[in-house]
Amino acid sequence: MTRTTKISDHRKQANPIKPVVLDSLPQRPLVSILISNYNYAAYLGDAIESCLGQTYDNLEIIVCDDGSTDASPQILEQYKSVDKRMNVVYQRNGGQALALNSAFCKSSGEIICLLDADDVFAPDKLRSVVNSFAGAPDSGFAINRMLRVDKMRKFSGVIPMLSRLPSGWQGPSLSLVAPQMLSGMPPCSGLSLRRAIAEAIFPLPPGLTLYADTLIQVLAPLITPIVSIQSPLSEYRIHGSNTAAVSAFAEDRLRNLVLWEREIWRAWRQYLASCSELTSASLPSSDAPYSPIAYAYARFRSDPDSKAVYDAIPPGYFRALPKERKWFWRTSALMPDWLFRKWFAFVYGQTRAKRVVSGILSSFWSDFRACKRFFERTECTRHRVSNANRNARLNETSECLQEIKVEGGSSSVCQRKGHAR
Repeated sequence: MTRTTKISDHRKQANPIKPVVLDSLPQRPLVSILISNYNYAAYLGDAIESCLGQTYDNLEIIVCDDGSTDASPQILEQYKSVDKRMNVVYQRNGGQALALNSAFCKSSGEIICLLDADDVFAPDKLRSVVNSFAGAPDSGFAINRMLRVDKMRKFSGVIPMLSRLPSGWQGPSLSLVAPQMLSGMPPCSGLSLRRAIAEAIFPLPPGLTLYADTLIQVLAPLITPIVSIQSPLSEYRIHGSNTAAVSAFAEDRLRNLVLWEREIWRAWRQYLASCSELTSASLPSSDAPYSPIAYAYARFRSDPDSKAVYDAIPPGYFRALPKERKWFWRTSALMPDWLFRKWFAFVYGQTRAKRVVSGILSSFWSDFRACKRFFERTECTRHRVSNANRNARLNETSECLQEIKVEGGSSSVCQRKGHAR
């Protein structure tokens, strides 16, 4: 591909969408924490305790229990009886999107923070989010780095592993060919929204029984600038029974991923159609085209027509993928089915190998940053010492010149101080 073609493609992707104008936040805004829960009684207490222990206390907690059959209702009623900031909604099992919709309908906060029932917030999470929004009044979407932990909350890595969190207004660079998730975007418990932005996204499509946060990750950067918080403020717990962090994929899971992806496509296109800056001619097709996930489903089924599915994927779909996934799809057509399945699980799942690699890389980058900070401090110290020595020599020279002037040019004073005439 030539340089001219690349520039042309980039211009085709650039879009004229403008960010939503936001009203000023009150000085001490109410923060609503939305929690969707389904049979996570073993972790639910940790999640709620991390909310109640926040250093910023102007908050409300809305938990939607999505038809749990474990001890979750008893735990929720216990917390509700001792803290008036707790609100609980019970409903029949309908999936993550419906649970978040119900929780959002009961909320009244100017800031919305999402929390999975098996994750936890750091004590300063809400204060950091409020301060970040106050410092970036045009931004309506806040994201924070997260810690990856195991069942017992033992550290195993950071999210994102290598890239920095995206920040600022990303709209002009986002694709109008396919829904695009920016590289480095954290999952549900790392997402916070100004209410005006949440109202532009909610209600979430009922068909998103899982991965409902993906729509927020895709739509929010199209609506508003991002303010990123690079310090970890949430823990993403991987415990073996996560519904969205699987270590192996089967055909039924891939089939559901294709269905959820189509739901996201429809909601994404619906938002684009509401933008006055776009003409009908610039809108993507109302029918979702073949996608990389549809191709993966064909590969998992050993479909003999899978190559045709791959060839039918619009190039813009690959350009819209996070950069760390592009290399996988570029080489995927060359892999035998067994290798494709393993690499797909590594890239899109939470395999043991991925957790090990994440831990090693996180440790490496932690050591690297520590070394960098050490050398920066050393350089600053050396610089200060250098300046101090230079200033001392200048002071000595000044004194010497003053004494020479007083004593009529005698060199004895200079020689006593170690200076040569």
